[in-house]
Amino acid sequence: MTVLAAVERCRKRLWAHCYRMTGCRIEADDLSQEAIARAIERADDLSDGAAADGWLFRIATTVCLDHFRSAGRRRGLTELVDPVAFDDIASPAAGPEATMLLRDDVRLAVVAALQHLAPKQRAVLLLHDVCGMSLSEVASAIDTNRNAAKATLHRARAALARARGRADVDVPVDAAVVTRLAEALESRSVEALAALLVEDVWGVVDGGGVVQVAKRPTFGARTLLRRFANLSRRVTLPVACRVVRLNGEPAVLVTIPSAGDAVFSSVHVETRSGRIVAMRVVRDPAKLQPLQHLPQ
Repeated sequence: MTVLAAVERCRKRLWAHCYRMTGCRIEADDLSQEAIARAIERADDLSDGAAADGWLFRIATTVCLDHFRSAGRRRGLTELVDPVAFDDIASPAAGPEATMLLRDDVRLAVVAALQHLAPKQRAVLLLHDVCGMSLSEVASAIDTNRNAAKATLHRARAALARARGRADVDVPVDAAVVTRLAEALESRSVEALAALLVEDVWGVVDGGGVVQVAKRPTFGARTLLRRFANLSRRVTLPVACRVVRLNGEPAVLVTIPSAGDAVFSSVHVETRSGRIVAMRVVRDPAKLQPLQHLPQ
């Protein structure tokens, strides 16, 4: 009963852990279910009821690492993660103790940055900084010693800092800025968008290899605005933009009313002092399809 109780208590967090590890909704579904199945099969291995939660996360991590070893796929330069509507995971709250990676942090920017870490670095960082495991417990989970786990954690934190680019952002994103962004995009106003961007803003668009987009990130407000103007000229159909909650914070969902409200893109930004410092746009149809039926 201890294992089953732990599974029910941790089911959603296990899914979120697998999602952070993979950045993929479907893989998180499959791997979290595989982890639960393994845990139930090995219920007799659990002797300490108080350790049930950590034991489950160790199994989930092993399942994910096994998956990476068999998959052997490298993530593309502009490939983002699946945007997901988490109805019951609260936004991470900033505060004096806030760090780069917060408990239950599923912001798209953070999950996307995690994918640039080596799988074992990702595992160590999540187990220690998110799941709260000791270095000794982390070492046991990834079959290494404490000193090696400590070194891996140090490298993982440095790699995440590089992948994040800047950590001086609002947590969660400034909702008022997201609302203004939705209005600027719907009206196709280059001037309104320009007023929201810092000069050194950067952006990336994920077309999933299906939609033609820039193959590299865009740096600087001038370049980003030029690409926005070019897209507006190419896409002549009117669009509708509304603010929705994705990955635990406000984002913009762009749809095409004349095409049955088909989802055109999801736009995720990071803000600071009332301006946008980073913009991540998902145009990949496979990633957007599950957002088609988000409630109004």
